[in-house]
Amino acid sequence: MNGLSAEEVRVALERLQARLNAAKIAYLNNTPLEGSPVSYEDVAAAARALIRANYRLQEIQFGKVRLRLSVAKLIRRGR
Repeated sequence: MNGLSAEEVRVALERLQARLNAAKIAYLNNTPLEGSPVSYEDVAAAARALIRANYRLQEIQFGKVRLRLSVAKLIRRGR
């Protein structure tokens, strides 16, 4: 995501948040997502991608990462 504007990163962040939510729901309901079963590793990978995008947005806006996220907190979060 190097060289992207804050708005482009924000759009990608929203897309990744929707992907994480879909993966969490599929994992919890034991249903396939895009034709394949979802494992905890798939949900964690989606969370890590969201964290990377979030950190990139913070770097663009603030010059540094101010709020640290963790995979466990994102998976546990009820949104």
